[in-house]
Amino acid sequence: MAENKQEDGQAESVQARNTRLREALGDAYAALQAEKTIQSFSAFTFEEALDAQIERIEGAGTQLRPNELDRVDRILSQVTQAVDQIKSLPPESFAKPKSDEDVNTPETPED
Repeated sequence: MAENKQEDGQAESVQARNTRLREALGDAYAALQAEKTIQSFSAFTFEEALDAQIERIEGAGTQLRPNELDRVDRILSQVTQAVDQIKSLPPESFAKPKSDEDVNTPETPED
């Protein structure tokens, strides 16, 4: 029984030593990774950030990922087409508001 307690004590001390060693290695690795991250952030300049934004706005785009100017042009085109289609519809094609079942804004007389 005394041997059992001694073996348990040795196993616990080995486990504690292994835990301390793992923590030390983990701390060292985390410190290295933190330094690497700090260096990469400090290497990223304001000019690089501006260049990246300019590229995103007016740079080369694709059909799947257009640049921002192309996106705005596409939205403008779609809205213009929708407005033109709405203008070409006769007024009778629009439903009159019904206060008990409609969510449209009620018609008000013009001043």
